[in-house]
Amino acid sequence: MANVQKYFEEFHSRIRADYEMNSTLREKRDAILALLDRKLSAAGNPSCKELLQGSYRMGTGVQPISDLEFDIDVGLRFPIESSQYTAPEVRKWVLAAVDGHTDSVVELGPCIRVGYAKGYHVDLVAYATWTDLGGNEQYRLAHRTDGWREANPPGLLEYVKQTRERYAGTEDTRSKTDQFRRLVRYLKRWGDVAIPYDSEAKPVGLSYVLYVATHGNPAVTWDGASDDRTALASLAAMAAKTVGRIVAHKPTPEYEDIFSGLSEKHMSELKERFAALSTALYEAAQTTDPVKACMILQEAFGSDFPIPEPADTGKKTSGPAIVTSASSA
Repeated sequence: MANVQKYFEEFHSRIRADYEMNSTLREKRDAILALLDRKLSAAGNPSCKELLQGSYRMGTGVQPISDLEFDIDVGLRFPIESSQYTAPEVRKWVLAAVDGHTDSVVELGPCIRVGYAKGYHVDLVAYATWTDLGGNEQYRLAHRTDGWREANPPGLLEYVKQTRERYAGTEDTRSKTDQFRRLVRYLKRWGDVAIPYDSEAKPVGLSYVLYVATHGNPAVTWDGASDDRTALASLAAMAAKTVGRIVAHKPTPEYEDIFSGLSEKHMSELKERFAALSTALYEAAQTTDPVKACMILQEAFGSDFPIPEPADTGKKTSGPAIVTSASSA
């Protein structure tokens, strides 16, 4: 079979996005936080501190394509108890602080979205945070219609961190990113290529994080090198063959199934896309020609997946069978 690992890693380097790489992302985030600090203080409202969360905190952000935008998720920790203020009150503080900052400020269910003209938006998620009598840190998310909702964003980040420990030793040479985060980014871009716009038919990014965390295993070749194609193929085949709905429960309150927003029709379409991805990954494994393999993979993952020049490749078959952590434990 063709060894396509280095082309997967090149693909990852093209699609990855994080605060460290993108100064504009940092500038948007920092400008919003500075504005909130000034406006909340001037209005006599409680101040807040940033809560790092979302794909950029997890290291799973991807470059947007087509009509999609950079989604900057900023948590706001208010040092209050949920019994002191209502969720609408706290949201009004935030809304008043950012109103007029750009031409697009919109209230959504879990957040307030501040849109920018050049393909960026910042989602502000307000939390009441306090330590209860048992010494436990409590979080309540200010939802637009549901009031205070139980949440635990640090717990979710810790869950992802612990999951990544299984992938120790799978870091790539380009970005020192482990295979877990690469797999999530591949699936996010694959999903964006299939549906390059906001849609009810499209799973949210956290869906892929939790699906990989729940069902994924690191895959390596006989000599211990990462094999992203095999790891992806296992995930795609499992999703495609799932009886009923694909499910991925959030490991923290409210423990919801992150795929639950998809209708039955959209769930069936998602499984069909996973079946097509599984086939593409299988076919790429059957050829000894890296050029042909990468052409197949580019059909699935889009134009950012590289196709090497024939002169730069060989047709050597890799060593013995590929193993995963599950089979080699």
